[in-house]
Amino acid sequence: MNPTAIDTVQPKGRKQETRDKILDAAQEVFSNYPYESAGIRMISKLAGVDHPLIKYYFGSKADLFREVINHMITQRRELEQNWYSAVRSMGPSRGFPLFLDFILEDYRKRPGLYHLVSLNFRQADPENPIPGFDLIEEFLKTEIDRMKQNLGMEMPNHEAEVFIRVFNTLMISFLGGAHTHARMLKMDPESIVYFNWIKESILFTLLPQLKLMLQRSSSKE
Repeated sequence: MNPTAIDTVQPKGRKQETRDKILDAAQEVFSNYPYESAGIRMISKLAGVDHPLIKYYFGSKADLFREVINHMITQRRELEQNWYSAVRSMGPSRGFPLFLDFILEDYRKRPGLYHLVSLNFRQADPENPIPGFDLIEEFLKTEIDRMKQNLGMEMPNHEAEVFIRVFNTLMISFLGGAHTHARMLKMDPESIVYFNWIKESILFTLLPQLKLMLQRSSSKE
């Protein structure tokens, strides 16, 4: 089927519906398979469309992968604004646990981003990264800047960066690798028990250090 035929057969509303179906299917496939293993035919089968339509709407597998990452990150950014507004005026003892609750609740509804990042985080060939890996890198980098700015982390840059990198690494591991961690713990990866374990583990590991860094920073003022 060529582009002209598609334009003729599908009205505008139907074209958007088809595009959305492909994007939804791609999110599911890329969240469950590394980029190199995920196939266009897998996506087209899940979306219930002919695979040439993917090229028509998105160009290539690489372009579709980048579109999926951009879509997921945009969703996350929109939610984060509300999260930061809710916790900004709180101290670490109240704000940090609530911030974790927001992340875990969003993951329960939309697990794809952490799964996608986890699956593609390790690069076999750093000199030739997968298409879209620059978006993942940029997402993680801007997370550091956004958390520091919005959570009022008035501390030396290197301390804030180390803290937030460790935090993000743990979340990617515990959520992106949920099935592996939960299996070792003999828990259901989708259960509240496992999510509570993640929250308690993060707080036990990082909250005392966060308090210490903020206290040390305040004492220097």
